[in-house]
Amino acid sequence: MTAHSLRIVQVFRVERTIILTVEAPDKQAAIDLQSESDSPAFDDPGWQAIWTLEDEQVEPAPNA
Repeated sequence: MTAHSLRIVQVFRVERTIILTVEAPDKQAAIDLQSESDSPAFDDPGWQAIWTLEDEQVEPAPNA
């Protein structure tokens, strides 16, 4: 048998969510206030991430 180099390509979808508390007169005002503000920092520990594998392909590796 002969050894062959292969490349595996995976494509993921990542959905990140975080729960915030915003002081506002009502829910729509809270949404509007948050929409005008920056989201929490990318590395904020409150973020939850769900990774979904959408595609995987196996192909010959490019010649090295």
